[in-house]
Amino acid sequence: MQDTIQMTAGAAVLLALVASSTPTGFAQAQVTRTDSQGGITVKATYITATYLKARPNDALSGKVDLERTIVIAITLDTHSGDLSRYDFVKNALLRNDRGQQVAPVRWIATADGAHHRSGGLVFPRADQAGKTFEPQAKIVELILRDLGGVSERVLRWTLPLE
Repeated sequence: MQDTIQMTAGAAVLLALVASSTPTGFAQAQVTRTDSQGGITVKATYITATYLKARPNDALSGKVDLERTIVIAITLDTHSGDLSRYDFVKNALLRNDRGQQVAPVRWIATADGAHHRSGGLVFPRADQAGKTFEPQAKIVELILRDLGGVSERVLRWTLPLE
């Protein structure tokens, strides 16, 4: 009887370890940042190959090329004001701790309401000088300017990401 209890407990521990090490649980916490200022909540997820592999039905899956671009999935939520007028391409910037910065090349909308917007902000993998943006960087920051009366929101990731 005690052997059965120990085996059951051991199996439960093993199952918990396997579940906690899956890309789904790990990737979400590591790649998602949130900012809630000015009555608008911004949820930004740094899209990685591991993230998309764990979420094959993600709205951006199949729409982005992570070999050539950096993609940040963004969700905006508010209960007042109109989010549909915010121009992500004009007001966003990606910068790193090496002094490089890149502007987005496009916004892929997945939901475009006045109070709830989501989609992917697509950045080139090279800066204007043609230098690859990420390789030696330890920190990458998404800057969103002039959103909800907040002059600059900074969402920061420490690299490397899974």
